[in-house]
This record gives sequence, structure tokens and C-alpha cells, in this order.
Amino acid sequence: MLRAENLSVGYDNYIVVEGINLEIREGEILCIIGPNGAGKSTLLKTIATYLKPKKGVVYLNGRNIHKLSAREIAREMSVVLTEQVNPGNLTGYDIVAIGRHPYTDIFGRLGKRDREVIEQAAKSVNATHLLSKNFFEMSDGERQKIMIARALAQEPKVLILDEPTSFLDAKHKIELTILLRKLATENNLAIVVTLHDIELALRIADKMALIKDGKIMAYGCPEDVMKREVVNSLYDLKSANYSEVLGYFELKSLGSKNCKVFLVCGGGTGANVMRFLVKNGYNVAVGVLHKNDIDYTVAETMELNIVEEEPYNPISQESYNRALEEIKSSDVIIYTEFPLGEMNMLNRKLLEDSKELDKYVIKYDGSVEKLKERLEEYHSCSNNI
Repeated sequence: MLRAENLSVGYDNYIVVEGINLEIREGEILCIIGPNGAGKSTLLKTIATYLKPKKGVVYLNGRNIHKLSAREIAREMSVVLTEQVNPGNLTGYDIVAIGRHPYTDIFGRLGKRDREVIEQAAKSVNATHLLSKNFFEMSDGERQKIMIARALAQEPKVLILDEPTSFLDAKHKIELTILLRKLATENNLAIVVTLHDIELALRIADKMALIKDGKIMAYGCPEDVMKREVVNSLYDLKSANYSEVLGYFELKSLGSKNCKVFLVCGGGTGANVMRFLVKNGYNVAVGVLHKNDIDYTVAETMELNIVEEEPYNPISQESYNRALEEIKSSDVIIYTEFPLGEMNMLNRKLLEDSKELDKYVIKYDGSVEKLKERLEEYHSCSNNI
């Protein structure tokens, strides 16, 4: 359907990205990600024929796209860029109708078929109610829906979108990414999109292309290419780690506070506690956690000190003893209401030992605000000694 072969893109005599080899078929979504200035938009504009390639070829259905007429391209491909549109007093209907331009006569008159396509395009993005509304009165999310409806009114086989979620709030970002997946599947569209939000890109992409330092550093199925070392390198991360399991980033522990906390948790009950403690500079150790526990994944991504146990094995005496030593050297012990079973029963004993050692013990009941109050209480008591 759409293929870039040995493509190099750029402006004037300057090459921004080179050696690009990509392919996207009907029903697939290709997400292009990378740091700002990496050349994502330049690549899209070249694919969309707004820029000429410096080298190589972009093929659309086996034909060199840069040798096709504007009308031929418009019937096969539609483009939605990031530039804000200021169409004056045009309504949503007027904007969507522009998408029928490749099919109208010399006077731009709309026929019955054109009006049907306009209505269907608006319906497919849940924007029928916006057709009579003035474009300048719409929210950013509503405008984006109308612009995509305009693109769909062209009845394309390929849809190109450059940062379509840039000006949207969380709700509209999610709605839009779900819509793109629906369009690819139900309309059999080939979609090429640049996104900043990795988490959303992972949820909808069939292929990912990672751009950095003037080249494609990784390309393929997101589950194959989105590895920690690759994503960390892509964004030059120093104070955070990417997690393949979580599909996002966690801050690394800096431990800037002179206070060591030992957290007893499991089954995902400790994730929010760890995030609170790490961002507030606590020196955190956690355990005993099985390596297949989601809390282990969060702690490992944060590079916390973990007392660990192999999956599906009961906590060993050795692991228990190591956790107890950590508790002895800790200032505060926090425990969550984690699920108890045969495999982690010794974690309960750790809590009993903590109390016998006269440690400051805090039970986390799901309220970070209350946890914060208890920690402040501890610091207040410590400062008064």
C-alpha cells in the first residue's frame, strides 16, 4: 500500500533523516515517535508530498507518489497536520465538505453522493452534531474530529496525521486514539501517525518507527521494538526508566532524604506508595516480592532495593532474613493490605517483627494523604528527640 524505500528527507541542502525503509498496509497503524526535532514531521510531510525526498522513493500502490498529480493523490491519501486552522465563519459541514473537492466539478458543486459521504464521515467520528456549529466556536477536541472527518470525506486509502493529540485533554486523547484504531479496522485504512504519548501509541499501533539522530533506530511491532534500553536511549533518559511491562516510565529512586523506608506490599498494592515515596526523595527498600508481582515490576523499574523471591516459590528463610536486616536498618516501616497466601505468609511475620523492634510502623489504607500525614508525624517526632 504505502512504502518508503531508502528514503532521505530534509530541507534545502540539509538532510534531517536518512536511510528510511517503512511499509504500511491497509488496516494497519504505523506510529512514528521520537524526541522533538528528530524529523518526524519532516518525514510525514515528505510522504504527503509537501516536501520532495532528498533521496529514495515513496510508493503508493506501487507508484512513485511524487510523480502523481495532486488530484490522484487526494483520492488516495488525506492529511491532517498540526497547524491550527482559522477558517473564519465556516461551519463544521463546510469544513468537512472541503474533503469532497477531488470529486466535485469545476464549480465545486456538491451532489447527492457528496452530501451522503459528508454525513457518513461526520458520523464515523461522532461529529454529526458539530456540522451546524461554527468552527471557531468548537473546542480543540471538536475541531480535531471535524478535521479528521474532512480527511475521511476524501474517501482515502491512506490517512496521515501529525501529532493529532497535541492540543487535546486526556479524555479527547483517548477518544481520538480509539477512533484511529476503529478507522483502521472498520474502514480498512492505512494510517501513519506521529504521537508524543507512548502509552497511547502502544495501545493502537501495529508498527512503530523510532527516530533519533537522523535515522530510524528501531522499526517493527511495538511489542518487539519497545525495549527499555531502546526507549531510554531514544529519549536520553537519566532520571527515569521505561518499563516494557507497564508500557510507560517510572522515576528512578534518588534517595535524597535522610530517611529509610521499608515497604511490605504485593499484588499491586504498593505501586502508588512507591511512586509517592520516590518522588519525595525517600530512600526506599521493598520486599519480600515475587518476581512475577506487578509491585516488583514497579520497584525494579524505579531501581529500588528489592528483597526478592522466585515466582511460585514460598518466601524462603534466606529472603526473610534479608528483609529483616533491611527492616532493622530502616526508620519507617510501611505495609499495605496485600493479599496473603501460602507463598507470602512470612511477610506477615515481618510486620510482627517490626513492631517488636519498636519501629515506626504505618499501615497504608489506600490514602496517600493519610500516609503523608503519618510520615510528617514521624519527622516531627524525630526532630523533637
